[in-house]
Amino acid sequence: MNDPELKKSQPIKIKRWKIMATTFVIIIIGVYLMLPGINGGPAHPQMQCMNNLRWIGIANLDYAAENSDSLPISYISDSKGNKLLSWRYSLLDLLDNVYLKKAIDPLQAWDSVANQKYSEFHILVFKCPTDELVPENGTSFFTITGEETLFPEGSSVTLDQISEADGLMSTIMLTEAADMNIHWLEPMDIPFSNVNNRPREMNGTGPSSHHQHSFNVFYADGHASSISKDVDPKVLRALITWNGCEEVPEEF
Repeated sequence: MNDPELKKSQPIKIKRWKIMATTFVIIIIGVYLMLPGINGGPAHPQMQCMNNLRWIGIANLDYAAENSDSLPISYISDSKGNKLLSWRYSLLDLLDNVYLKKAIDPLQAWDSVANQKYSEFHILVFKCPTDELVPENGTSFFTITGEETLFPEGSSVTLDQISEADGLMSTIMLTEAADMNIHWLEPMDIPFSNVNNRPREMNGTGPSSHHQHSFNVFYADGHASSISKDVDPKVLRALITWNGCEEVPEEF
């Protein structure tokens, strides 16, 4: 997005072999972080949440690798354009849920008679494990939808397009959000227009969490990190858009 308050910077370009190498390292780190703490204690609660987000993000990258570099469309629709299923359906086989994906009818809505019982399934990876307020069939992780985001209405963006514009390292693919009350199979995410406040004040509407100081995000290059709940909304919007070439501060 071309926010006048944000300066422009040069696009960041990353070669494909670097993306693959980065993803491999992230997988190794993710496995390590899911292990108990060094002294035998549990991993940090927010890190457990970030691990789940990371696996979903890597599944998105795997999907792109199998589909001419294109990320999944944010929803599956019928011939009339009616939204039927979430993008999460497209990732089920990449998240070790092959049989569930085969059982769901992609020609029927998520809450149809044919699919309702499957939408009630509890998919652990779609939830922040420390957020007890998420329904069993709910999700903690979302895309941001809109024409300037990685998930425009009814179409998709390729990794090459992102790399040649704002860059994979500085473009958010997925975000954690609290109190959204959305089923994992439901074709609903966060509209870009909702990102108009600091995350501390966006529970139920946009990027947010029940963690004390920050929320988790996953970037298009394959790394996950946390962002302060007090981040400037203009900076957050710049990180979400992929082709605005906004300059983002090194620390935010």
